[in-house]
Amino acid sequence: MEGKDKFQEMLKDVLEVARVQGNELGMNEIKELFGDMGLSEEQYEHIFAYLAAAHITVKGYVKTKVFEEYKEAPREKEEEDQSQEPAAEEELQPADDVALQEEERKEQLREKNSAQNVDSQYLKMYLKDLEAVKEADEAELTLLFQAVREKKDSVKERFIEVHLPKVIEIAKLYQNRGVTLEDLIQEGNIGLLCAVETLYTDTVLENETEFIEGYVRNSMEQIIYENGESSSFEQEIIDKISYIRKASENLKEELGREGNIHELARYVKISEEELIDIINMSVDGVKLSKKHD
Repeated sequence: MEGKDKFQEMLKDVLEVARVQGNELGMNEIKELFGDMGLSEEQYEHIFAYLAAAHITVKGYVKTKVFEEYKEAPREKEEEDQSQEPAAEEELQPADDVALQEEERKEQLREKNSAQNVDSQYLKMYLKDLEAVKEADEAELTLLFQAVREKKDSVKERFIEVHLPKVIEIAKLYQNRGVTLEDLIQEGNIGLLCAVETLYTDTVLENETEFIEGYVRNSMEQIIYENGESSSFEQEIIDKISYIRKASENLKEELGREGNIHELARYVKISEEELIDIINMSVDGVKLSKKHD
């Protein structure tokens, strides 16, 4: 493999290592990964700057003018660099494969959001049923609020009923954030019920309407947050499995045989316990030698 190709391949590996380690690497750790390439301090400065611009935390690195160059990454400079034969340190424009992966993830998110916008049959029926609910005017709303604060159970059903359309209105503001409209409405309705129960207590409130809407919004934001946390965790696991599988193949090439757990753990710089956990989460598994040195 030519030096230029090897450098690009090593850079990709470093990005994979960073992802596995929570987007964080030390300067010495990076130098160890590039150890056999004999790079200069100036070249390492470009590497550190590139990684920092790619949102990787490089422990110990102090951002310089070089970082600003990678952060700005003007289009004109990229085109100029492409027309010349770049040196290794000049090739550290945002990596094509990283940009491609990011674009693929955005496309997946767009497709997911598009699917979420397709109303289910249940939701269509629910929305149609709500059309039959008589809208409350300001006078009725005032009387309902007063009755609720006086803890009259007879008005609770009507009070909830007239606020259901507001839940839908708020839910539409939170669309395209990883949760279906149906689920947003469901969580918002739960928030509405909780708010109403609180209104039936002696809680002092300055504005009942803002209080109710706040409960509804909080319920929706909570499910969006929980869904986002779950998606991020799933993507992190996928990245780790992909990295371990690739590392296993690279190790096999170097050793001329399949490595064992101990060798692979040392190769990717994680504990054997963590490595086993990652392998167990992989559907296809990772080929390893059963022999343990």
